[in-house]
Amino acid sequence: MKNEYPKVGEICPPCENAPKNEENPQKSSDLPEKMQAAAPDAAQEPAAGMPGGIPAETRCAEPAAKNPPPDAAPPVMQRKEEPASRLDAVFAGVFFVVAWLFWRMQNSLGQPWFYNRGMTQNIGVFWFTLIFVSVVLCWLYRSGHRPAGESWFWLCILIALGGAFALPYGGDLLGAVHYLALLAAASYWVLSASGRLISGEKSSNFLFFDVLHMTFVLPWCNFGRLFAIVHSWFRQCRSRRAQQKKQGQAKKSGGFGAALAGLGVAAMFLMIVMPQLFLADAGFEALWDSMFAGIAAWLNRWLLTDWLETVLVQLVFTIPTAMYLYGLVYGCIHGRYLEHTDSIQDPQIAQGLRIVPRITANIALAVLCGVYAVFLAVQANYLFHAFFGTLPQGFSYAEYARSGFFELCRVAAVNLCILLGANSLCRTPRSENKALRRLNILLSALTLLLLTTAAAKMGLYIYAYGLTEKRVLVSVFLIWLAAVFTAVIVMQLRRVELVRFAVILGAVMFTLLCLLPVGRGIQAYNDFFCKNEPVLTEPYEYSGDYA
Repeated sequence: MKNEYPKVGEICPPCENAPKNEENPQKSSDLPEKMQAAAPDAAQEPAAGMPGGIPAETRCAEPAAKNPPPDAAPPVMQRKEEPASRLDAVFAGVFFVVAWLFWRMQNSLGQPWFYNRGMTQNIGVFWFTLIFVSVVLCWLYRSGHRPAGESWFWLCILIALGGAFALPYGGDLLGAVHYLALLAAASYWVLSASGRLISGEKSSNFLFFDVLHMTFVLPWCNFGRLFAIVHSWFRQCRSRRAQQKKQGQAKKSGGFGAALAGLGVAAMFLMIVMPQLFLADAGFEALWDSMFAGIAAWLNRWLLTDWLETVLVQLVFTIPTAMYLYGLVYGCIHGRYLEHTDSIQDPQIAQGLRIVPRITANIALAVLCGVYAVFLAVQANYLFHAFFGTLPQGFSYAEYARSGFFELCRVAAVNLCILLGANSLCRTPRSENKALRRLNILLSALTLLLLTTAAAKMGLYIYAYGLTEKRVLVSVFLIWLAAVFTAVIVMQLRRVELVRFAVILGAVMFTLLCLLPVGRGIQAYNDFFCKNEPVLTEPYEYSGDYA
């Protein structure tokens, strides 16, 4: 039986190491036949180092091993940086100007940012908000991004918060919180407009991670990108120009360096010539002295003003501010250091967090609800006096209102965290746990009753002593908490995005609080109250809790 041996092309495909015989194609065509003829002999006596008797000159080079040796070190993963574009380099300079305006425009009236004793708080804050929004939108559109749908809502919130600083009221405690809210809204809007939220285009249950990204990850991890982009862009320009010069495409010109060299040579000659000209003509010497004296006097006046000191201080703060703002916007546009956002949304991670057994979560919530029910039953006579406008025996208005008010608010906040934790950590999802849904409703209803009691106490205190800014803030916070717990009850019956609802509602309520003349409303209410209500027999005592 004749043995059939594979041809060379079947053993190894032709490669660059294969022999080439272009001079004698006939010899190349006869090579397979010769190999077949010599195959039996070669099979019996294979050549050393030549498997199967295939001649060495017909074998390809051995392919490189696909797997590295076991003792080889693992490859080091390095971040692949995108080349700096001209657009990024231009906006690096733009954000330096923006950062300078951040410090310059907010002190345009010479007052603190939330000052409220003039015609406006500080109109410079409003103008800077418009400039910042325009610059970010321009960079987004020029880089090919289109703002997400929800980002327009946050843009309205941002402009409204900035515009409130142009109104002739506000400030004090509300003004300080107002300014912090403006900074947070600006950062969150940039994150939303660039589509870099964890969920993509809208707020979600991953709000905590979004806040971490906009506050720490993006601005601080990209803190040095402003100078890195500028340096990289100049290197690319120099490399491109050197390549063009090498190819003979660069235009030959004197350049800026040649002009500086000419000025240096002229100055050197003038040092020799000018003394001789002064000796030759006294009038020319007097003209020169007058010109130099005028320049020196102008520089002296400019250096002695407080304006230079202010500008220098602003420039010192401008550099880190520019790096922070540029790092935030650059990170949002290019997604730098946001590569891990997909892993946060991995359903396996959420499933891995569900470690609490079903019966454990249900019993814990049931016991908690039982304790609240007993507390309300025991304290009913004391707690519900506020609904009827009466005081328990032995209490004054101030003592009754302050007694337990902040404790009830803290209990409501703790209950909200307990509900979020129980529904997120329970092994059985809420959709499959009927008892958990019922306990959610019961605990939310009991919390709403506690909040209603606290609100009634606050109303009784306001009726007795009038309004203040702090009391208004506390009252609005109570309303927001009540709305959130109502949404928790609705969520057990139909789909509700609780975190998104709470964030949007809180943003709208606080923005309205900043836009409306709260201070004037407080003054008007107190004036009306003093004119139409009899004077209380109980003297008013200042309280730090309800100042």
